[in-house]
Amino acid sequence: MPIRGQSKSEFEKNYKRVRDIISKSDGNVDTERHLAQKQASLITDEYKCINRAIAAKEIGNENIFEVFFRRAYSLGSVGAQEYREYVLSKLLEE
Repeated sequence: MPIRGQSKSEFEKNYKRVRDIISKSDGNVDTERHLAQKQASLITDEYKCINRAIAAKEIGNENIFEVFFRRAYSLGSVGAQEYREYVLSKLLEE
């Protein structure tokens, strides 16, 4: 679990936020994406965004991971090559 730019307690809040999204969406993937996008759009700290993506990945929620990973890329926390590799891996899965 690589923590970037946040204290351990701040990092742990990311798990709570991801779990909140999951519980509020009540199994509805569209609602889950909407809540994640709403939350991600408010984040301006690149470290918070990538750490939230990491938390979602560790919880096992690919949809939420993708939203925060994309936002982390737009904030500059994820490099172009890393993002490109992720997108290609998703295309090859399909």
